[in-house]
Amino acid sequence: MTQLPSSKIAITGNLLRSQLFQPHPQRPQKINFKKHLPLIYITAGNQGSHSINLCIKSLIKKLDNYNIIHQTGKSDLPLFKKINKSNYFASDYFSTEDFAWIINSADLIIGRSGANTSHEIVAFSKKSILIPLPQSQQDEQLLNALWVQKKLNRQTIIINQTDLNPKNLLTAITSLSQITASTTKTKITPNLKLLKLIHEII
Repeated sequence: MTQLPSSKIAITGNLLRSQLFQPHPQRPQKINFKKHLPLIYITAGNQGSHSINLCIKSLIKKLDNYNIIHQTGKSDLPLFKKINKSNYFASDYFSTEDFAWIINSADLIIGRSGANTSHEIVAFSKKSILIPLPQSQQDEQLLNALWVQKKLNRQTIIINQTDLNPKNLLTAITSLSQITASTTKTKITPNLKLLKLIHEII
């Protein structure tokens, strides 16, 4: 196997979707809350998380002071579509355009700590409650969560899967709701060196 010369190698970190950083993303028409309340976004990736979902289901009635957007994953969506509350919206999936508005508008993010979610939280300086997937490769999700906590110490809470229950999650939500998140976003600029290297390699 031929090794690339060092001049054609660049360490970029995780690549984030440029659409997320467009100014003034539009609110999806399907998301129309009646009251202006702090927004919680719950996600565990495209597949969702049954354990997180069940925990959230137990808490819904205690979260009337928040608007909630919940990415459930496909298998659990029918269970959550039955919830009829004006401050709650569930979907199995969000397009990049919809997610651009969600990530910019969310006051708190609850979910796993995959690479994309972790980097998006840091890039947008969001408060978060992270529940690392225990079976992730080489504990990568725990390492991701610790990285987020190091970057955003005051506004990050990590809950181990074995400690996840409605009481602990509600305590974490209440604690973070009393903290003002940093408004400083990561400065995003085009990586022209990377684009040039890709062009040369191709």
